[in-house]
Amino acid sequence: MIKYTMFARNCLLGSLAIGLSPMHVFAEEPSPKPMEEAAAEVVAAIPQIDALADKRMREMSDLLGKLKSFRFSVEIVNDNVEPDGQKIQIGRRSRVEVKRPNGLRVESQGDRGWNKMSVFDGKHFLLHDRGEKVYSIIDAPGTLDEFFQYLFEKYGTSPPLVDFLLDDVHGALTEGADSGALLGDAFVAEKACDHLVFSNDDLEWQIWIEKGPNPLPRKFVITYKDVDVRPQYMAVFREWDTNASLDDARFATTAPADATSVPFERFVDRRSEGDGADQEGDDHGGAKHEEADHDGADHGDADHDDADHGAETEN
Repeated sequence: MIKYTMFARNCLLGSLAIGLSPMHVFAEEPSPKPMEEAAAEVVAAIPQIDALADKRMREMSDLLGKLKSFRFSVEIVNDNVEPDGQKIQIGRRSRVEVKRPNGLRVESQGDRGWNKMSVFDGKHFLLHDRGEKVYSIIDAPGTLDEFFQYLFEKYGTSPPLVDFLLDDVHGALTEGADSGALLGDAFVAEKACDHLVFSNDDLEWQIWIEKGPNPLPRKFVITYKDVDVRPQYMAVFREWDTNASLDDARFATTAPADATSVPFERFVDRRSEGDGADQEGDDHGGAKHEEADHDGADHGDADHDDADHGAETEN
């Protein structure tokens, strides 16, 4: 399943409900179904994913999984659904820097005063709200995959786009699909791409993968079919540097001198305040995602010059 980027909100809402109203439900065991009906249900449950779409996803996954030190920028536009059903777009530009197995730095700026930085070094995780001048540092385990799982299980946070940072991107982005297809040729930011679509009962997600020897993700769109107004989440990837020179100092989880320490739960709990901007997470049709941690980093704030490191950088 796409357990972080797209499905985590259902798990989070479910866990909150259990916490508020614990109960056990003992359902009556259903009568056995006729063999023909049961067989038809098994066949219907098998994902119908086109072979060409699956091949392209595996090629992208293999490339991303092999990258050791890389960075990219991403422009995110998210539909924030108001109580009356009106959709308000919230945008930000972000920058992600990754040094496997356990280095992550994210800086982001956007609408409504969004200005955040987060850093993971394999032992600790720093989340810094530069606008409000507050921060939190927590202990965090191991590799990037282990860290994302830890955040999800302990705090219910679900960083969007995190699926693209996992070791198995293909598994993360296809396991929950009932269907998938290669739609055809497309262009994103002047890059020739293959346009793919996957779906299940609740969600539809599209991905544009660059053609040629570097099958990098160029665009990603989620549509929430289970919400009446069908809100969307869109991310456009730019400035991929697949061989970035990233110093270990970039991933130092040092407390900022100009900020006040606050409990980490403050960043998580504020997602439920419903302030429209959703200061600690975006509202995908009423579903909260903790974007402060990993949705990307602002290119302008990063302390580096792409021309200096000599790695392959493109726009």
